Amino acid sequence: MAQPEMSFAQALNEAKGVIVQLSTRVKADADKVRSQQQTIVSQSATIAQQESRIKEQEAAAARHAAELAASQERVRQADAAREHAEAILNRQGEKITGLESANAELEARVADLQSRLADLGQERDALRAQLPSDEDAAALAAMAQLLTKAAPAIEKAKKSAPAGGMRIAGSDDAVAEAA
Repeated sequence: MAQPEMSFAQALNEAKGVIVQLSTRVKADADKVRSQQQTIVSQSATIAQQESRIKEQEAAAARHAAELAASQERVRQADAAREHAEAILNRQGEKITGLESANAELEARVADLQSRLADLGQERDALRAQLPSDEDAAALAAMAQLLTKAAPAIEKAKKSAPAGGMRIAGSDDAVAEAA
């Protein structure tokens, strides 16, 4: 069964407690060694056992010290990774802010362009309403054709008209004939 993960602070506190316990044990063992030195002749076998025990405790202390050093290195790595992640988040936050600002500007510009497009559409429709219709264009073409045919007759009538502004009978007939 997997144990729940401990925080670095908990791990450090636990390691500290273990070191304090081990320190206390080492002190107690040292006291025992002193008392056993007095009776070394009679208890040489006991001394050999205690020496073995001390070696095991030293190895355990060394292991704990190595584990503590490894934990400290992991804490340093985690801090470096956290700082790196925060820097990345800050840069991305700045980019997002810049993009949001650019987006707002573009949205305002699109709204302005849509408004201008609507105004231009209304202006186009107003101008289209002022253009002559197909019927007007056909009537204008017929009038132009009539005037083209009648122009020589009108010129002829103007040249033959007296200076006093008299009207020549039949000049209207010439215009009608040209049509």
